[in-house]
Amino acid sequence: MLRVKYLKGGTLGRVEEWFLSQLNIGDSFWFAGRNLELVKIKDMTAYVRKTSGSSSKVPSYMGGRMSLSSNMSHLLREKLQLAIQDNHRSSDLETIKPILDIQKERSILPRQDQFLIEKSWSKEGCHLFFFPFEGRYVHEGMSALVAHRISKMVPITFSIAMNDYGFELLSDSDIPIDEALEKDLFSSKNLVRDIMGILNEAELAKRRFREISQIAGLVFPGFPGNQKAGKHLQMSSGLFFDVFMEYEPGHLLIQQAYDEVLQIQLDEARLRTALARIEKQQIIVKEIDRFSPFAFPIFVDRLRERMSSEKLIDRVMKMQKQLEAN
Repeated sequence: MLRVKYLKGGTLGRVEEWFLSQLNIGDSFWFAGRNLELVKIKDMTAYVRKTSGSSSKVPSYMGGRMSLSSNMSHLLREKLQLAIQDNHRSSDLETIKPILDIQKERSILPRQDQFLIEKSWSKEGCHLFFFPFEGRYVHEGMSALVAHRISKMVPITFSIAMNDYGFELLSDSDIPIDEALEKDLFSSKNLVRDIMGILNEAELAKRRFREISQIAGLVFPGFPGNQKAGKHLQMSSGLFFDVFMEYEPGHLLIQQAYDEVLQIQLDEARLRTALARIEKQQIIVKEIDRFSPFAFPIFVDRLRERMSSEKLIDRVMKMQKQLEAN
């Protein structure tokens, strides 16, 4: 979070760094009921001044893309089971019934004892869509894990996308999913080792150590109204981290940092539970000619990361027409 402060005046509040990173100097946005122009960003503070006009941006927060909780994921799978049995009186399920009917037509609606994988081809290459219904954070770790295990079998490069309902692996060559499933693709054995083999765990732990070092009193953040700059805190905590790693790697604060990477950032406990559930399910690999209603939103989510002069909604409408034409 960055402070939003008048160039000559008081502080208005805080806004997420990722939103401000999308703005150029001179762009305007609404904040605290005021129309503001971004002047500069320095020392974790965004300096602004009042401006006029009504076409300014409105801050949005990453909380708008918060992951499903484990309870919500369970309820979602139960709702899907009710839709399959068709013995419900839910207005929500009646509303989305046309979408579920298209899903049945192009693929299947997986039961609670089934795990669906959809495979399809496009001009981009081979698409694999997995649907654990476990939430974005679990899918983030699971997609990286699955991609890592497949890449150990054959030389291959993946693009990854995900949402709360599933994730996608895309490659320009055929993805050997059947062979991977035969080799216990979703096994929870050696889970931590495989996850740490994917990620730069030292850098992740160093980021967690920044907060830990302040709580432990190793780093002084400054007095109220005269706090140290974020980059200075990062440098100080990073120095402590490097010294501990070199001379006392078993230090409790270092272990705390690595534990938080697994428990908070990667949600290792939920990932392990999800893998155990998938191992007990019947895995169905369904080859489809066109993207299903389950797969299409994940495909669209990947488009957000591309640079284009077209609006996202225009690109989505164009793809929808192409799919319907086929």
